[in-house]
Amino acid sequence: MATPGHLITKEHRQELFGKVGGGAGSVKPEQYQRAHIIKETGCPCPKTNVRINLRTATLQRVAHPNMNVDGFDYSEDFDGVQHIGPLKTVYINLKCVVGKGGSQTRSLREVYWFVEGQLKALKGPCTGLVYFANILDGDEAHAVLPKFEYLLARPEFATVRSRVYVGDLVGYPSWCRTIL
Repeated sequence: MATPGHLITKEHRQELFGKVGGGAGSVKPEQYQRAHIIKETGCPCPKTNVRINLRTATLQRVAHPNMNVDGFDYSEDFDGVQHIGPLKTVYINLKCVVGKGGSQTRSLREVYWFVEGQLKALKGPCTGLVYFANILDGDEAHAVLPKFEYLLARPEFATVRSRVYVGDLVGYPSWCRTIL
């Protein structure tokens, strides 16, 4: 069983994963999240280099966007992708943000704009049965969830909000069952 996101403090994260800041240790929370996703859903979750072009609201496979002059038009890449059932594709963003501070705020603000890009893509040219999941573990990620709830509740996203998950790792398998 995964640890609920709000219980992952800086100290608990270090107990779970050892030193995380920078280097090889920084991928340990993502590896943990990916392994749990695969175990709980029974579906592979390979890495992907799909990103959102935030200017056009389209999904594009771009490995190194910043080699181009329009590089900042692209979101970060999704950390994984799952094919749920025969037709549904879920692009997954994995984060574990703990403790208060400027870098945590900046990281979570970037995730907020990424989620808005997902919502806009679903309203626009994104066709097919595409879904997005943003798995936000950590005490600080949990503390700012109301900001994401505000975004998801915006009237302009009423028709697509159910296709975007924002929450912790523990809640993701239940959300997946709702889209089957």
